[in-house]
Amino acid sequence: MLMTLFVPVIITPVPPLTDYPNHLARCYLLAFGDSDRVLGQMFSRQWQIIPNVAIDLILPRLMHVFSPLTAGRIMLVLCLLIPTTGAIALNYAYFKRRSLWQIATGFAAYNVLFLMGFMNFAIGIGVAMWGAAAWVRYRESHLWASVLFAAFLSPVLFFFHLFGLCFYALLICSYEFFIVFVCWTSKGVNIRFALHRVLMFAVTMMAPLLLYLRSPLEKLSFDPVWPSFSRKIYLAFDWILEYSRLFDLFVATSLVAFLVFCVINGRAFISKAGLVASTTLFCVYLVTPFAFKGVYFVDTRLPVMLGFMMFAAFLPRGLTSNKRYVAAVFFAVLLVARVSFVSRVWVDSERDLDSVRSVIQVVRPGSRVLVTEVTGNDNPGWYESMPISRRIPEVAPTYWHLASFLLLDRHAFWPNIFADASQQPIAVKEPYRELQAVHGALPNYVDLTRHQLAEDVLEHFPFLVEWQQKFDYVLLLNAEGVPNLSHFLPDRLRLVDSKGIAALFEVRKADRSAIMPSFIQ
Repeated sequence: MLMTLFVPVIITPVPPLTDYPNHLARCYLLAFGDSDRVLGQMFSRQWQIIPNVAIDLILPRLMHVFSPLTAGRIMLVLCLLIPTTGAIALNYAYFKRRSLWQIATGFAAYNVLFLMGFMNFAIGIGVAMWGAAAWVRYRESHLWASVLFAAFLSPVLFFFHLFGLCFYALLICSYEFFIVFVCWTSKGVNIRFALHRVLMFAVTMMAPLLLYLRSPLEKLSFDPVWPSFSRKIYLAFDWILEYSRLFDLFVATSLVAFLVFCVINGRAFISKAGLVASTTLFCVYLVTPFAFKGVYFVDTRLPVMLGFMMFAAFLPRGLTSNKRYVAAVFFAVLLVARVSFVSRVWVDSERDLDSVRSVIQVVRPGSRVLVTEVTGNDNPGWYESMPISRRIPEVAPTYWHLASFLLLDRHAFWPNIFADASQQPIAVKEPYRELQAVHGALPNYVDLTRHQLAEDVLEHFPFLVEWQQKFDYVLLLNAEGVPNLSHFLPDRLRLVDSKGIAALFEVRKADRSAIMPSFIQ
């Protein structure tokens, strides 16, 4: 099952995961930025207490051993391996038996957040399930070893990802609640017993609580953003969603139908502690906003955790040999079909990456490149017919951060690098800091033609004011949606090259030496 999951990563040099190229670029800076004369002028390290740095701690070190792209794929394998095996370990800790159902955990591996490149989150929840499995398995027989291990693991999870820590705390707390509840129902109220277990749990969570209070995230304002009801319902299935809504619906229906069949017919073990954790995740998802404290896709992380819990907290039992055989064959074929579909989409995506890397070959090191896109508002018919590898339906495009190869290949600057001081351990230096985007999305290429920009555009992309005086090049993505590229702003831009998804323009300036950085002159 694991080798099947690894196939798309192995055969695709750069998978089309939305944030993945940006993570590669940031980790490349952490690995080599200080020793690079050009990049050192743009960026600096800025380590602080940040609950979102799993790959920042691991990937730069891998890049000193392997090439950046190979190191990145090793991290992606870990992002598949750790949560999948973590759910299997937790299932075994709950039920103390092996089952073919545990292999079905692979269906949750290629979830929406993995396809968006949320690598820290994937590693965080995987380590959380492994840690919770150890707690469930050894808490009663080796109390102090379990408490000391949990006290060590909880701050590690805090730095890996805050949601990983919260998931770990929820899984442990659910187990402790179940044990106390069973004790009370069988032996009556025992306050001392309950307080002892609460104290042991509190000891394990003390260090990450203190770390959070000292982190910059604690000081950020809340500012919640709420999704529509229909989007909330749709993203409740993001643990199984990928590129084809029809195929995803069939897979989800098959898995849920099998689970319901087993439960209705009394053919299932259900972990009470796992049920408490799953119910809590579902209830919290209903009231969680889409974004707050500057973090987006907040609520969508909960269904992914809930999806892994569906495999960890449930176990079929008592099925006849024929039913076991039919179910095993059916789900094995379905898993292979699902991974094969992902593989085909990823292989097709390489055309877009090759196009981008080809057209940026002329970009000079140290240059500043404004990256824009053609959206569905500009050319709806063409946008809807885009290659399937360019977007996760109803969620987000996958091409937004292909411009990261401006840094990786050409050592040039582009505004959308992840360098938020509260979330990443790098900082943009002056004079490049004023060119940094506030929002992760790309500006619309049509905005380059406007003399008066909308307030929301200026809020997210303040560098668009007098952009032609600030940038050396403009890289346009989804360039096929623009007819007559050579006629786009001919008085300000000169078309250098176009190929597939990408088109590169050089900004026309009267005196280029007056605005270029001195180390480039």
